[in-house]
Amino acid sequence: MNIKYTKYLVTVALCALLVACGGDDRKTLRVGAKPFAESLILAEMIAQVAENAGIPVERSIPFGLTPKIMEAVKQDVLDVYPEYNGTSLTFLGQAPTSDGKVSTERVLALFKPLRLEMTGKFGFSNDYALVMTRERAKELDVRTIQNLTNVSSLTYVVDDDFVQRPADGLQQMNRRYGINGANVVTHPVGTEGKDAIVSDLLNGSADVGELFMTDGQIAEYDLVVLEDNLGFFPVYEVAPLVRSDALANIPGLSEVLQSLAGKITAADMQAMNKAVDLDAQSAASVAASFLASKGLLPEDAKGSGAAKITVVADPGVKRGTDTARALRAIRNGYAGSDLDLVNDADPLGKLASGEARVAIVGAESFYSLGTEGPVSKGSAEAFAVVGYKSGHLVGADKGTNSLDGMTKIATGPKGSGASIVLNMLLNSIGKAASIEVINSDNSTHNLLLGMTAMGAGDHDGVFLMAPSKDREIAGLMRTGFYKLIDLTGWAEGGHTARFSFIRPATIPANTYPTQTAPITTVSTQFVLASPAKTKQTAGEVGPGTAGIGSDAAIPVSANAVESIRAALGAMDVIDPAIPVHGSLVPEITVVDKSLPFSADISVINILMILFTVYIGYLVFLPSPRDFKMPEDI
Repeated sequence: MNIKYTKYLVTVALCALLVACGGDDRKTLRVGAKPFAESLILAEMIAQVAENAGIPVERSIPFGLTPKIMEAVKQDVLDVYPEYNGTSLTFLGQAPTSDGKVSTERVLALFKPLRLEMTGKFGFSNDYALVMTRERAKELDVRTIQNLTNVSSLTYVVDDDFVQRPADGLQQMNRRYGINGANVVTHPVGTEGKDAIVSDLLNGSADVGELFMTDGQIAEYDLVVLEDNLGFFPVYEVAPLVRSDALANIPGLSEVLQSLAGKITAADMQAMNKAVDLDAQSAASVAASFLASKGLLPEDAKGSGAAKITVVADPGVKRGTDTARALRAIRNGYAGSDLDLVNDADPLGKLASGEARVAIVGAESFYSLGTEGPVSKGSAEAFAVVGYKSGHLVGADKGTNSLDGMTKIATGPKGSGASIVLNMLLNSIGKAASIEVINSDNSTHNLLLGMTAMGAGDHDGVFLMAPSKDREIAGLMRTGFYKLIDLTGWAEGGHTARFSFIRPATIPANTYPTQTAPITTVSTQFVLASPAKTKQTAGEVGPGTAGIGSDAAIPVSANAVESIRAALGAMDVIDPAIPVHGSLVPEITVVDKSLPFSADISVINILMILFTVYIGYLVFLPSPRDFKMPEDI
């Protein structure tokens, strides 16, 4: 074989090898998202359908707000992300429009020179929504945005992006409608920010909030959407914003994006946003479940294979903003898992049996009522503070003004925080025999039904544990037929010595409508709890302890505790009356200050001492000059 022929064969072999190695190398699709639930879900849909089609995907979910993420696509850092035609017009320096077709045509023309395309609208429009609580809107007689001009002083609560938007933001809206003198409170963009916006509305800190029409909080909290009667807000139809080069160079990408076109309604999107924002499901899992239901992914992809973590709460825990925040924090500690929140009359029992991993409970749930007072159950440990709940004893306006004048009090189901606290209060003041406690049979106590029964004479009051400015209580107080009853007798009776986890508290004047004076009451800390790592012995923690344990219970790991606490952010110290998770107990290092024993050193020390004694002996010997011979005497 000649050299020329050999070189030819080697060259052919190398070419074949290079082709074999690079033949299946497909360009990776870089998918991004903005930092809120809807964008995360839609981006996951793009990524998952692309992966199902065999396209490698690199996720940047989330990536950043509009200015950052749009620039990333322009500069070839990302290939695709979900964007809105109205937002695109605004950030391209154009006047927004409420006509979706016209808006899209303008956007396509403006993006074309930038080698960007909007293709395959998902099927819904997510417009801005100015919202109010139903009670506040009725009180101020507001139905449209223009009606806000009739109110002399308003407080808006909005996200940071809404303040900064150049054409369709807060300042531009105020100029269009002629709204002056409004106070503005801002929160970060994203789920946590929406929680804060809703909380400010529900507790009365703000009058008007900014959300999106597909936000699950609108239906969950019965918020009123104000009519945009002057048509200020543009239409916000959402579609993938994709680089033209990616469409040209990634085989099958165009078909992937078109497969999602028209598949999602506004109602679908609102339900999915609720699942992420309020039920703490992961965006990936929610996206996979929806895609599977539409036949865009195999049925076995439903739920994205995420593990389920059961979170248990007492029967009185409602799905509010604090609960949603706690669930998202828990999910942060169990990355890749979805949560299932259940209510149970014995939440710590569920932890001890291994049926739940985390509990959302008040401090009172850690104790049972024994013959000598409260006894610690010893089966759980707290690792994070969610908030506080105060006792609300509601009576008829024309009825008694004190606990002493009552014979029957309705409260939540057995096992609920309200039921436990009420029984402990009555027991401590010697009223357990004279006041009958009526427990609701509902999983969540219905205060309205309790008030109706009070009016019929079935009982004298209703006792609830609720956060300050509770919306349901505020609604009842607004009628003028009910009042809050003071618990001064308990607070001043020294009962905190035995019930140290129930703290005296004050509901400030004017917290609720018609409540003109401060109300003395009680408060307990609301925490996240883990199964206890080991059984506790009597007297180890709190007023009394009766430890129990179960091999099935898996304590929350130290790493998960750290992640959950980081997600919750700044919080109060856990009440010292509650058992604390081991990872939060400071480590004490005992320093042994005694001298170590060493045979060699000891022998040397003894020799040194003997030598010192000998030297002393020599020093004190008589001088030879003072010594006289016998013949000299």
